Amino acid sequence: MLMDSNALDNSSEFAFVEKRIRALTTILAKMNYHRRAPIDHQQVPSLLRYFVNLLTPSDVFSPEVKKAIAVTGAIVHDGVNERFQALVVTQNLDPPSSPTESKLEEVTKSRKSFQEIVNSHDDVPLNEYISDIWTALASFEHSTDNYIALTRFVINRCRRKLFTRIFLYQKTWHVHVAQKLADWAPEANELPETRWLDAPHWFSLISVLPEKEVPKRQQGPPDNQVTQLEFSNNTVHLWAWLLGRLILNLENHVMEAQNIENEGDALGFKRAMGEVSDWCTALYCYISWDAGVVKTLLTKTTLALKFDGSTTGGNGRDQDLYDSDESHDLGPEPYESSGGRVLRYLKGIVAWNSAISTLMKPTYCEIARNELSVSLLEIPQANYDIANLDDIYKTFINTASPKPSIVYKDLARSILQRHLPQTFPGTVHAEATLMGLLTYFTPSSSRAAFEMPLQDDHIAALDKLLEPATAENAIAVGRKCCWCCDRLRVELQEANGMRFKCPGSNGGIYPWSPPRVGVDIKVLQRLYNALFQKLHDAINEEGMYFLPWPTSDAYRGSLLSPLDIWPQQFLPISLFDSDTGEASVNADAEPLESGPNENMGV
Repeated sequence: MLMDSNALDNSSEFAFVEKRIRALTTILAKMNYHRRAPIDHQQVPSLLRYFVNLLTPSDVFSPEVKKAIAVTGAIVHDGVNERFQALVVTQNLDPPSSPTESKLEEVTKSRKSFQEIVNSHDDVPLNEYISDIWTALASFEHSTDNYIALTRFVINRCRRKLFTRIFLYQKTWHVHVAQKLADWAPEANELPETRWLDAPHWFSLISVLPEKEVPKRQQGPPDNQVTQLEFSNNTVHLWAWLLGRLILNLENHVMEAQNIENEGDALGFKRAMGEVSDWCTALYCYISWDAGVVKTLLTKTTLALKFDGSTTGGNGRDQDLYDSDESHDLGPEPYESSGGRVLRYLKGIVAWNSAISTLMKPTYCEIARNELSVSLLEIPQANYDIANLDDIYKTFINTASPKPSIVYKDLARSILQRHLPQTFPGTVHAEATLMGLLTYFTPSSSRAAFEMPLQDDHIAALDKLLEPATAENAIAVGRKCCWCCDRLRVELQEANGMRFKCPGSNGGIYPWSPPRVGVDIKVLQRLYNALFQKLHDAINEEGMYFLPWPTSDAYRGSLLSPLDIWPQQFLPISLFDSDTGEASVNADAEPLESGPNENMGV
């Protein structure tokens, strides 16, 4: 039975909506409901994007915990220097191991030297790793040896995510991407013209068989000649082969490193990870080369066609509840070519190299050398309560118009019962927490909070820390946002005018709980309405496989499925009036039966 929201105090009303949002997102996640994300033109500032890319190693320290993080911050000018002021929020993907109270700690620079940091191969907690990264960036002196050492350090700390990304093609495409690249046989006129490209320094470090060498020529005066490489119809297959071989070699070295780690050979593993890092660097150099060879191969030749129609969309039935391998992130984007998607996959593999190379630029190095203010916040899960089956089922039926059939009621209850657990398996996402905090500490905010999870001294510290960030409201995450976080961003913009810059959405729905700070109850009610409509859509889709075909004379011989006849009863709904906050119910719905047919076997 729906409750009158006017009779609830804020905390009770929040708990009411919270439990139902948890239930709906968990059901949809277990049904593997996923939709392609809309085009998003947001742009998170590069400093935040690259900074968060380096802070992804906590699953190495404790693989069973699997923390995710989000970062907000801004560069603060004090009249003389610039300093980076940031807040890192963690999201624990293993709820039972969440802390029991909020924890806010300031991260300070490490006293270790650059060499001590990069030569350490011990896995450490996230706060210590942030300190190490900050110190390494601040003390970095430009040299090839230091760049290699820092890259090896970061790749080792982030290895589990790197390994996952490298082999993600196995779930995303039905082909071996690297082998397809290496084996490609181009057509006669792939390129409109021949180009001679100045050979980059890294090219001479890669050895290939004589028959795979790209033709070269020398240009310029005798005392200052430049080596140039041919990029033409005659050589385009060699460039594709080189890309494929680099990826294949990286895969082989990763598998070798994994085997050595399993054998417990610490020294051998250190050597193997050094080789993995070096091959990542070689791949990064090729992909980021300003000649644009890789982009041309994958977007302007028939090579891209090799990946048409060979995609799974990253949405297979073997997905875990949290999409831990980020396969949803590799789903097709609007107007993206198949080759462009492969390029995005490759850029994900070398994201750490890209972050290091960018943050080593003079502008960012100078900021790192100045004072940084970085804090780490972890907010506990308040509870694991979730709406029960009767609550969700009754709401589902009572909001249907016109009256649903008995068959559809039985089907809906069976589906809901199969996918709704007894306790909530998810968390409050880190980026959702940050959106709530930034809204809460905005000067014009109403400062909504429900059973405030923050200690008083934390509130004062966060107010000061987040003040610069509220000017831009940029949030960097190590992956794309889920559907709920993206929808929360949209609802906050419509309700409060808050314009958040986030990394875009992958369209996936996972077990999700709303933040308890900064989000007004009416915003959550609108989010709840949208989720219930998603549930109607998902049950309609799943019902196509289970509903019996009509047998009456009216429909005999018809090509229509049952869902062509019955889905009209599930029109767009509003469970809460956005103006009054009151729950709405279909007044014409008949009383519920005692229960569905338990012998459906669905």
